[in-house]
This record gives sequence, C-alpha cells and structure tokens, in this order.
Amino acid sequence: MIESVQIATNRYAPDSAQAINMYKLDGGDSLTLGQLMAAVCIKAGASMEAQTVRRMNTMNGNTDLIETASGYLSQLANGNVSNWPEISSFMTGTLGITAAELPANVTTYADRMKAVNAMKVKLEALTRQAQEDMIEVQSLINKRDVAFTTGTNLVKEIGASSNNIAQVL
Repeated sequence: MIESVQIATNRYAPDSAQAINMYKLDGGDSLTLGQLMAAVCIKAGASMEAQTVRRMNTMNGNTDLIETASGYLSQLANGNVSNWPEISSFMTGTLGITAAELPANVTTYADRMKAVNAMKVKLEALTRQAQEDMIEVQSLINKRDVAFTTGTNLVKEIGASSNNIAQVL
C-alpha cells in the first residue's frame, strides 16, 4: 500500500526536508514522485487489461448466442423446422421473446414469418450490442496502451535523470 508523507512546500527546501520523496510504501521504502506516477500508470494499464478481458469474454458468449439464433433463423426461413419446441424454448428462454409474440406452431408460412420477425428483432439488437462491445474493447485497448506507454516513458526518464545526476556527481 502506498501512503503519503509530509513534504516541504518550498522548492528550495533545506537538505533535511523531503522535497522529492512524497510517498512511501507500507514497508517504509520511499517512492519518488516519478516512481509513483509510473506505478499508477502501470496499475491503470493492468486494470484496463482486466476490463478488456472481461468484455471480450462477454463478447464470446454473445457471439455463440448469435450463431445459435442465426442457425434457428435459417431453419425458420427455409421452412426446414423439425424442432419447433426447441427453437421456441430458445427464443423465449434465452432471447427473451414473449410467448405471445410467437405462433403456437410453424406449419404455415405466416406462422414461420411471425417467428422469423420476432427473432430478427432480437438478432438486430444482439448485433448492435456486439458492435458497441467491439468499440468499447478498442477504446479500452487504446487507454491501456496509453497508460503502459506513459508508465514506460516515466521509467525511462527516471533512469535518464539518475544517469545525469550520477554524471554530475
């Protein structure tokens, strides 16, 4: 855990004041402001990575759902329905279509089209959601990349500053 400690507010603080080491770890090790910023950037990047993985797992589940629905939709459109109770159960239980929106059976063209139209509306909503999820994943990936790049650049600059200080001394 990182906790703050009192710092000198004057830029030209006396030697005994902590003008740079503003934060410390629970164990007592001091962190410079640069180290703290790098740690925060890396933690933010890791958080974005975890969010991306969760969103992608959700997308995989939605993709499976869309594939199943598309297969059933194809059967209905082609009049090739031998498993109407299974399809009907999927539509009501998984897609959330009400029983009132579905025909009792699909023996006629009009009944099949009623079922097709009900499923089509749900598939369009699932497709829109998949597109929104993809945009969100891309956004999370971009934010993660920015956080990691910023953290990496800070670490590089801290190293360069340390080298410059060592050369001066």
